[in-house]
Amino acid sequence: MKTRTLCVLLCLISLFSYSQTKDKVTDARSQKIEAIKLEIEKATSDSIRLNLRLDLAGELAYFDGNIAKEIFLDVHNIITDKGYKSYYYKKLEAELLYSMSSVSLDLQDTEAALKYANDALAIAKEIEYDMIIGRTISNLGNIYSRQMDFEKAKQFHKRALVFHEKAKSARGQVLTLNRIGRVFSRQKKIDSATYYFKKAIQADTAKALKLQVKGNLASIYANSGNYELAGDIYRENLKLLPPTEYKIRAHNHSNLAKVYDNQKEFSKANAHIDSAIFFSKKVNALYLIQWAYHTKVGIAHNHKKFSESYEAFLIQDKYKDSLVKKSTTKRFADLEFAYQYKREKELTAVNLKNEATKKKLYLSLLVITLVAALFLIYFIRKNNKQKLELIANKAKLVEVEKLKTDLALALRERELKKVVVENSVREEVFNTTIDDIKQVTALEDESERKSALRSISASLLSEKDAKKSSLSLQTYLDEVNIDFKILLDQHFSELKPKEKELLCLMKMELSTTEISKLQNNTVAAIKSSRYRIRKKLGLDSKQDIIAFIENKNITL
Repeated sequence: MKTRTLCVLLCLISLFSYSQTKDKVTDARSQKIEAIKLEIEKATSDSIRLNLRLDLAGELAYFDGNIAKEIFLDVHNIITDKGYKSYYYKKLEAELLYSMSSVSLDLQDTEAALKYANDALAIAKEIEYDMIIGRTISNLGNIYSRQMDFEKAKQFHKRALVFHEKAKSARGQVLTLNRIGRVFSRQKKIDSATYYFKKAIQADTAKALKLQVKGNLASIYANSGNYELAGDIYRENLKLLPPTEYKIRAHNHSNLAKVYDNQKEFSKANAHIDSAIFFSKKVNALYLIQWAYHTKVGIAHNHKKFSESYEAFLIQDKYKDSLVKKSTTKRFADLEFAYQYKREKELTAVNLKNEATKKKLYLSLLVITLVAALFLIYFIRKNNKQKLELIANKAKLVEVEKLKTDLALALRERELKKVVVENSVREEVFNTTIDDIKQVTALEDESERKSALRSISASLLSEKDAKKSSLSLQTYLDEVNIDFKILLDQHFSELKPKEKELLCLMKMELSTTEISKLQNNTVAAIKSSRYRIRKKLGLDSKQDIIAFIENKNITL
């Protein structure tokens, strides 16, 4: 009895303390609202006035979502009626539609919340307003979470994270991480819920938001049976929370009441659930009010106060989430289908446009491919022609090489024959000389013998000079380029061997006198031979014979 009296006394002191703080907060908030109203009256343009009215609606939404919603609707109608289409007004419209979605969700009007969220998302995507895209997609996740469609809710929240990161919105990331954790918590997936709550706490953001996430993490501990740890977190949160954070206070009081209920401390549980109801009603948060009365039903029943439990149940029923009603659920489903159908139509239109673009692209690619194929055929044919020419040239080169080889073999054969002949002549001379010497030795007359010996010596010297001249000429001819010899043989068959020999010596740039000595002939004979060559080739005396022959090889 004493414990219950003490608990009630503590709650009265807490509420008295809060009422004093609340008056100060209300005064400060009222002053801010009045200041905004004065600025609205002084505003000289819609761009300033409408933006201030959104700020006013945001402040009023703290206490009454219906009034805020009326202001949002009025601003939206002005933008629509006056046809404002600039980026500034589109940004303003996206913000107010998002705010209308949030207010509608707080007021349990999930149909309106879905409609405004989709409208806000369409405009935000059009102007690439990443922050509102992220917040609106996260709101859609909340809507589907209320519908108990947890998988779709997680998909939307995770998509929202991408845009929050892109917009560098720390608050948006924390709110969304917290919401994902709550979805996992409702699915009884404790490890995943704990992971996302802790990740949200680690992010750099406002103090109140961190305390809200800590409260959700404490719920995990409470559901796991660790009531002491959960209760410590709730109590610490209530000490640290700013007095104006009514919704977060309502959550913590409601959850702390459940902890005390599980610990069989019904007086404390009842006191905290009454505080949760008190703070929920301050902001007209219907969902929180309904949930607080639902918790009160359980606490009173466990405390065996069945009449109080029944009374709480009747009040809870009035605040029950409209989503549980079949008619509302059907309207929500129809509305969702309508937005899906609209998106499908937009996608179909985009696909048709893409198909037309694809056809043009395919046609362009076809033309480019045909042109490329023609060029390819041209280059292949040209390449083949070049290859054929190359093969023909290679065949000619092979033929020339073969001719060179044949000529070289012929030269070697001639040299061998020459050696054989020379050896034969040398042997013949040797034998003749031996015979002559024998005849000389048989002569008795000394003078005749000397005369015969002189004759033999002169004959040998004459043979030696002839041999020397022949060897000298061959040495010069061997220095001539083999290609020049082949050129003469291939293209100047009308020339005689002696004339070709003369041309080879001329190719070596020898003078007429030098050539006459090598060929053992007179200068006049050499000049006469050159004259005959010019006549055969159709050249006059001024033309260079060697240059003509070499140019002939180039032109063929």
